[in-house]
Amino acid sequence: MTVETLSPKGQQTRRALADAARVLFAERGFHGTNLADITAAAGKSTAIFYRYFVDKEDILAAIAEEILFTIILPSRDSLPLPHGGDDDEYFRAMTAGYWLVFKPNIGVMIAVGQLADGNERFAELQNGFRRFSIDLISASVRRAQEQGHCTDLDPEQVGAALGLMFESFTAVAWRPSGLGVEIDDDAAITTLSAIWQRTLYGG
Repeated sequence: MTVETLSPKGQQTRRALADAARVLFAERGFHGTNLADITAAAGKSTAIFYRYFVDKEDILAAIAEEILFTIILPSRDSLPLPHGGDDDEYFRAMTAGYWLVFKPNIGVMIAVGQLADGNERFAELQNGFRRFSIDLISASVRRAQEQGHCTDLDPEQVGAALGLMFESFTAVAWRPSGLGVEIDDDAAITTLSAIWQRTLYGG
């Protein structure tokens, strides 16, 4: 049964379960959340849960697939590239867009990463999330190289390095790390965008 074939009431119930799971995964982590937690938070029974999902992994995958296929990938081909080294607005806007999509969903992202090792479904999802940022950053490197900058850098390697740094930084900023580093949204966006911009154009 697909989401499209569900009745409006069925879609509403499925959404309530997914929304509850998303919040709990962020607050407690995937392994710290059980089905009873999800159904209680959604105000539904366990029997109702099994009408829509196979198990806890299935609801995680469904949430991650929705984020990837309805939010992230549709925007991929319409994203702009920087005009030049002084295009501060570009780097800040792109970083803010990343932050505002990934931060609220970081509990899901972390859980996907935890299950990706040895699980093809979650490995593909993790790669899908990572490829988005890697491809965008790699394209920005190639644009800078066309303008005569950072010609000694490999675009794919820079994309991977910065993309994975964005991912890790977001995960640490979203959850208490014990590092004693306070990171608010504006500071995080400023830091990440500056690192990205200066890697390409110096300064």
